Amino acid sequence: MSEIFSLAGAYEKYFKIGAAVSYRNVDSYFDLLSQHFNSITPENEMKYQSVEPEEGKFTFGQIDRIFEAGRKLGIKVRAHAPVWHNQTGDWMYKDGDKPASPELIYERIDAHSKAVCERFNGDVYAWDVVNEAARDDFDGRVGESDVYRDSDYYRICGDGFIEAAFRSMDKYSPDAQLFYNDYNECDPVKRERIVRLIRTLQEKGCRIDGFGMQQHYFNEPDYDELKRSIEIYAGLGLRLHITELDISLMATLGHVEHRLKPGDPGFKEYIEAAMHPTSEKLAKINDIYVKLFEVYRSYADVIDCVTTWGVADDYTWLDFFGMKPGSPKIKQYPLLFNEQLEPKPCVSKLIEAAK
Repeated sequence: MSEIFSLAGAYEKYFKIGAAVSYRNVDSYFDLLSQHFNSITPENEMKYQSVEPEEGKFTFGQIDRIFEAGRKLGIKVRAHAPVWHNQTGDWMYKDGDKPASPELIYERIDAHSKAVCERFNGDVYAWDVVNEAARDDFDGRVGESDVYRDSDYYRICGDGFIEAAFRSMDKYSPDAQLFYNDYNECDPVKRERIVRLIRTLQEKGCRIDGFGMQQHYFNEPDYDELKRSIEIYAGLGLRLHITELDISLMATLGHVEHRLKPGDPGFKEYIEAAMHPTSEKLAKINDIYVKLFEVYRSYADVIDCVTTWGVADDYTWLDFFGMKPGSPKIKQYPLLFNEQLEPKPCVSKLIEAAK
């Protein structure tokens, strides 16, 4: 692999190069994945809503297609992410007509973990065991905890559901690495909450091998804060994966502090810029990738994988993110390969810089 034009080949001495894929597109990306990637992550297909839409009724058709493609490619899977406050059926939180007890939820998490591990263990090298359980102040549901998201899981179980998920996955997938995964992980306030969440798990004696830094960029990265964050998380004794990297066109506007949503000041300007992207703005995305990878390479002693959330610009969740249902697609151009599945200019720069 290293003898051809290949991101994964160039970065073999640093870390894996991964991409999130869907059952709808994994086959169409087969050649691109074969050339440039050596890790894949299911985008949505391993979440409860897809795998266990009703209690005890498992549907593996979609996720099987991704694992089949991985076997053909010789690529192992980062399994993502069963325990999450989204894409989980209401059955998880109910016991007939009354709310489920924490103990029942723990039993359900354990049964789900057992089923998916028995089916996929041989092809999984890491699990995002729990996703996005730390509190955000902008989601409209702050709750009473200083640390934890005000989710259905938390309101019923407190933080016990996190421990239950890690203990189950440790029991059923002893050979895979276990990760906690979250976003806004470089924001100092959110970072402190994530650190407290992880330390609590460690104090309880749970096996947690790593932290997944999502790295969705809706603004210009603060590279110093990124370096500080890497050092803080690695200082907890964890391996680090960059798990969901993409760069929104918003990051090229220069003055955006947080993700813009409809009605926010500057949102109209962003839409206009997205509808008519200039070569300068598209080049800015390339520049950000080059700078980010420079940081990642400098911490290759603690970073084991860098995964983009998608493969190419023809399909990305960002084209619809934050928009009302039925809204037109707003292209974001957030990935390393364009709509024609061709490498962007930064790919050559990244490969050259790795030599």
